Amino acid sequence: MKTIPLRRIFSVGAIAIVASMLVNLGIKGIAGLWFHPSPDFIPLGIGPVIFWSVVCGIGAILVFALVVRRSSQPVPVYTFIAIGVYVLTFIPDGLLLFSNPPVIPGITVYEILSLMTMHAAEAIIMLLSLVILAERSKL
Repeated sequence: MKTIPLRRIFSVGAIAIVASMLVNLGIKGIAGLWFHPSPDFIPLGIGPVIFWSVVCGIGAILVFALVVRRSSQPVPVYTFIAIGVYVLTFIPDGLLLFSNPPVIPGITVYEILSLMTMHAAEAIIMLLSLVILAERSKL
């Protein structure tokens, strides 16, 4: 595979970040309509949803750029890393749900499932966007 220019990685990554942010805001909206989360549950606020979508997306882009530069098989390496990180994102959610005493009183499984759905959406969008970019860049 030829090297993918950093500018191309960052431009596709930026589009993927915007897409994941919009999808996560949509999930937040649906969760609000269906589950009526507590306003005290800060992770489902607009600011945290946007912030973490952007921060995690930037992290995915930087790891992808590094893997493309360092690996002879970047797609399987990046996919392995991305899936591993995705699985790890459930740890804080589980800790929020099962902590005793609760970190956030009144937290429900629906709020946690909403966060997990956002993690899945971001992971799928970022992984597919970057892997498709890599596949299209083959010689």
